[in-house]
Amino acid sequence: PEGMSEANGAAGQASGVNLGKVAPRKNLNELAFFFPHVVAKSVGVFEIEFTMPEALTTWRFMAFAHDTELRSGFLENKVNTSKDIMVQPNPPRFLREGDIIEFTVKVSNSSTEKQSGKVALQLFDVSGTRSVDDAFANLNREKVFELGAGESKSFAWRLQVPDGSAPVLYKAVGGTEKTSDGEEGILPVLSKRILVTESIPL
Repeated sequence: PEGMSEANGAAGQASGVNLGKVAPRKNLNELAFFFPHVVAKSVGVFEIEFTMPEALTTWRFMAFAHDTELRSGFLENKVNTSKDIMVQPNPPRFLREGDIIEFTVKVSNSSTEKQSGKVALQLFDVSGTRSVDDAFANLNREKVFELGAGESKSFAWRLQVPDGSAPVLYKAVGGTEKTSDGEEGILPVLSKRILVTESIPL
């Protein structure tokens, strides 16, 4: 059937993708740059150099300037940070012992060409050296994707949180033979014996 041949073609193209070499994004700060005192290099010309955070999003740029006579000006614009293939996980705020959850990851193709590759979800201890995938029943770690130009697709991993688990480091990575992306973060694991809400009459 046609659908099966397309799936087999995507799997064949993705077989050469090595997700072990993907460096996930870690710096996801919401503030990219702030400096309250910038001096013009020449009349009306300012140069600002800084490193953007690794979040793939739209940034709001605002600048305010004044001179010694208190004449002022204001500038506002937007700038995007993106990659041809973007892997954007949607983690919960925390996990709880005994939880069974669906951890979803969105893969987006912002290029003008069809992209085929693999996406994976990996779980580690907080040091990032020991895998805890088996403990969380994350057995099918890699999935194959094929995305048309401008297309996005969500993938889900079913996880079971074991009792006595420490916080976990998740890495969602994906890539093709030409480009890759990834993101990592830490998820706290709460004991099922801790009260979440306590009401006190006042």
